[in-house]
Amino acid sequence: MPMLIGFMVAVALLPAFIKYLRSKAIGQFVRADGPKDHAGKANTPTAGGIVFLFAACVGSIAWFFYTGKFGVQALSVLLVTNFCGIIGLSDDMAKIANKDNKGISGRVRLALEAVIGACLGLILLSTSAVPSAIGIFSVQPWFFILFAAFLLAATTNAVNLHDGMDGLAAGTACQILATLSFMLYYQGSYELAAIAAAAAGATAGFLVFNRNPAHIFMGDTGSLLLGGVMAALALSGNLVLWFIPLSLIYIAETLSVMAQVVYFKLTKPYASDKSESPLSVIWIKLTKKLPGEGKRLFLMAPLHHHFEALGKNKGVKEWQIVAYFHVVQFVLCLLTIITFINVRKILP
Repeated sequence: MPMLIGFMVAVALLPAFIKYLRSKAIGQFVRADGPKDHAGKANTPTAGGIVFLFAACVGSIAWFFYTGKFGVQALSVLLVTNFCGIIGLSDDMAKIANKDNKGISGRVRLALEAVIGACLGLILLSTSAVPSAIGIFSVQPWFFILFAAFLLAATTNAVNLHDGMDGLAAGTACQILATLSFMLYYQGSYELAAIAAAAAGATAGFLVFNRNPAHIFMGDTGSLLLGGVMAALALSGNLVLWFIPLSLIYIAETLSVMAQVVYFKLTKPYASDKSESPLSVIWIKLTKKLPGEGKRLFLMAPLHHHFEALGKNKGVKEWQIVAYFHVVQFVLCLLTIITFINVRKILP
């Protein structure tokens, strides 16, 4: 029920929302260093995450009223989702105001996400909602709070990096959310399962208009709230270890950016007047802004743009690259579910 409501609300509201954004000339600003083929996507309506955030909340709340059950965990997850959406919306509004692809400071955004994650960890521990922190290993409370801060900040930014092609992030996220919903329901966490289902349905409804060629983008509003709700569900439902294989695409995308930056800096030419150790040279290259150009490990980062660039030379379309990512995500979700069921049958 919550999945269907989330889907229907998103599909019903998005056409009018797209029309409104176009009338106000609220559109996407394309990265100057992004793929040249994406220049035509400039001015496409953005911040569509507002709609599927609303749709997900409607689907969740409808289920809560229907069952009469609404606990601290469910409230915490919804609050985290909304706070992450607000941060993303602030970023989108800053980009629109500045008429540039640069929004609020990355450090400020990262700090806010970490604080939200830490608060979630504190709430879960104070309500004894997480008796064994990450599902299997017992850890110190302070470590769990730090881990919650890291996971939420890392996931939101990973999804944000992943959101770079029509339908890409929405397609992978709705599969992960549906998988989390199944696992939460299977283990008896019905309130959290309802939130995951509503979010999956709302994201799938958004995908109807976001698939290639996209009529609207989710913006940072959508990518940050998706990362926030997934991290919050994994933490609240003791599914962190299972979230690792589900998020392998996000992990690969993030690592590709990190590797690209490090390799580019390390391969820059550097000459010093004094004798320096190799470690000292590496430290200088990584921490200082040196002149010159370095080499690139990938044609472009994140990883999906690397495959996009490779595919362009072979006549592979953008939607085909996105489809490959969706298939890989489906396999990851399927293998995770199968393993999860078998492990649950063995362990108490």
